Amino acid sequence: MNTLRHKHQNRQQGVAIIEFTITLPLLLLLLFAGAEVGRLLYQYNTLTKSVEDGARFLAGHVRMANSNGTLATVTSDAVKLVQYGSTLDSQPYLLPGTVTVTTQTAAADPNPIIVTATYTYDPMIFPNSIPGFGLWNDILLARPLTASVEMPIL
Repeated sequence: MNTLRHKHQNRQQGVAIIEFTITLPLLLLLLFAGAEVGRLLYQYNTLTKSVEDGARFLAGHVRMANSNGTLATVTSDAVKLVQYGSTLDSQPYLLPGTVTVTTQTAAADPNPIIVTATYTYDPMIFPNSIPGFGLWNDILLARPLTASVEMPIL
């Protein structure tokens, strides 16, 4: 009876290893997918907050810049604020990659300041796409993230 119980336990240990081997890829997929979603949300939040800062800076300085003739400099500083988080030159980017910024400034009061930024999110695991191996088209994972803020002239 003891030997029968011992053989049964050895078979169960083998089943546990096989079950673990089967579930491990699924658990890793869930882990990495959660990390990617968190990274995407973090980068989108960074982009949104930097666009808000750039729009606030531009809305606060556009009146004086129009009267002084320095609108191009103020707009350039707002773009730097969105891209680098600072108006100083040669700062590291807030986000890895290129952030494209467009601004719309109008001198008339009813028109708001509009700052728009676009950033292409590249995942860590499959930077370009998930290959289809000839069975289906490759799934592109790089996605453009766009944030836009309208703010009245202060």
